[in-house]
Amino acid sequence: MSLLEEVELSSSDDFILSTSGLTKKFDGLVAVNDVSLDVERGSIKAVIGPNGSGKTTFFNLITGALPPSGGRIYFEGQDITRLSMHERTRRGISRSYQITNIFPYQTTFENIRLAAQGCSGARVNFLSMLKKAGEFSEFHEKVIDIALVVGLDPSRLYVPAALIPHAEQRKLEIAMALATDPRLLLLDEPAAGMSIEEIPEVIDSIMRVKDSYGDQLTLIVVEHKMDIVMRLSEEIVVLSEGRMIAKGPPKEIQQNEEVLRAYLGGVDEELT
Repeated sequence: MSLLEEVELSSSDDFILSTSGLTKKFDGLVAVNDVSLDVERGSIKAVIGPNGSGKTTFFNLITGALPPSGGRIYFEGQDITRLSMHERTRRGISRSYQITNIFPYQTTFENIRLAAQGCSGARVNFLSMLKKAGEFSEFHEKVIDIALVVGLDPSRLYVPAALIPHAEQRKLEIAMALATDPRLLLLDEPAAGMSIEEIPEVIDSIMRVKDSYGDQLTLIVVEHKMDIVMRLSEEIVVLSEGRMIAKGPPKEIQQNEEVLRAYLGGVDEELT
C-alpha cells in the first residue's frame, strides 16, 4: 500500500482516530506492539488489560506525551504522529490522568476557568491565577455549563479543590479536560482511588457528559474496574503485553478465552 493510499484510508469520516502499526519500545521492552485501531466518531470505547499491558503507554502515544518507535496516528484524517501535546490539544484531543491533576489551592471554578483560558489562547501564568474570577467574565458561563454537565456540586464551586471529596476531584478533572473543547476525550482510570460507594458518581458523570455532547464527543476509557467498563463502553479493546488481542462488544469480550487467559488463566469471575 502506498503512503497516499494509507492516508486516504485513514481519513474516513467514520473514524475520528486511527492508529496504524503503532509501536513503542523502551530499550528491550516493547510496551505497545503493532497496534492498529480505528475509533468511530461519537463512540465510547474502553481499553483494558492486565497490569503492564501497555494501556497508559498507548494513551501517552495518542496524546503526544511519548513519541512512537514506529507506526502512525491519524486524527480526523490528518497524520498527527509527530505533533506535540500542545498541538494535539489545540486540534481537539484531551485527557484526564490516573493521578488527579488539579490546582489544589485554586477553587473548583478557577480550575475549570484556567483550563478554558489556556485553550482559548489567552495567557495563563501566576498573575492570572491571582486575579478574581470576575475579571474573566467571558469564561463564566462556559465554566458553569461544564460544571453542571459533569455533576459537580454547585455549593463547592468556590471551595479550594484540595478540600472537596475525592469523587468531586475526579469529576473536576473531567470538567477541566472538557474545558479545552475536545472532540476526543481520553479518560485514564477515572475511578482511580475511589471507594465502591463513590463509583456510581463517576459512571453518572461520564454518562452525563456523553448524553450532553452526543456525537460531537468521542470517549476512550482506560479502567481496571470491570463494572465501569461493562456499563460504559460500546466496544472493548484488550491489550496484553503490548499487543491488541481482542476487540468487540462487552458480552463478547466476557466470553473470549484468550482474554480470560491473559487476565486470570481462564477464570472469568472478574470479567462479569
